[in-house]
Amino acid sequence: MNILLLLKNEALKLVKKTRAWLGPILIFILIMVAFPLTIELTSNNLSDAFYPVLFISILLVMMLATEGIFLEDYEDGTLELFLISKKSLSQWVFLKIFIHWLFTGVPISLLGAFFNLGANNDLSSSLMLFPALLIATYIFLILFCFGNSLSLTKGSALGTLITLPLTLPILVILGKLNTAIIFNINYFEFLILIFGVLSIIIFAFPAIISRIIKTHLE
Repeated sequence: MNILLLLKNEALKLVKKTRAWLGPILIFILIMVAFPLTIELTSNNLSDAFYPVLFISILLVMMLATEGIFLEDYEDGTLELFLISKKSLSQWVFLKIFIHWLFTGVPISLLGAFFNLGANNDLSSSLMLFPALLIATYIFLILFCFGNSLSLTKGSALGTLITLPLTLPILVILGKLNTAIIFNINYFEFLILIFGVLSIIIFAFPAIISRIIKTHLE
């Protein structure tokens, strides 16, 4: 299987479907811009409330970014073609998730670090936050892709309900990472922890997702 050709095809699909990746990014920007407007300028709680809003916003937009991620390929016969041609469906799932992360996860991580700089006026905390956001967006994307594969023919609501509990441990780790950044303690321990989670699911979940998709096709 030509990996570069698959990456190119998936990238071209996303370029043509601007709404699939630009929409979530614009929603994220809207939330982060509107958030300070709801707090008095004299309030000292802006920086304290920033991180929870940031993490929940990222969770929301990554959920939106994966809505119907496999549906078009299911309807146009692409998935059946992979099944008939005996090509690696799990590899295709892995590459598809990776391309979506490049188009959505990376920009959102950059924007999150930028908004953190504006909220806290601290460049070092933004630099520490950026790699954590890169990892977290990838994890959220994989988990919501898993949910979408479960509800491929039944609507996205079912998959979302199943997937949301799986994201709670990641939110807890991000909360601890927030504390580590603020007080500059145990930062790398929590970063390694969340990276460890990613290293487990980054290869395991595409294989699981491919098996679920095959059950829909058989």
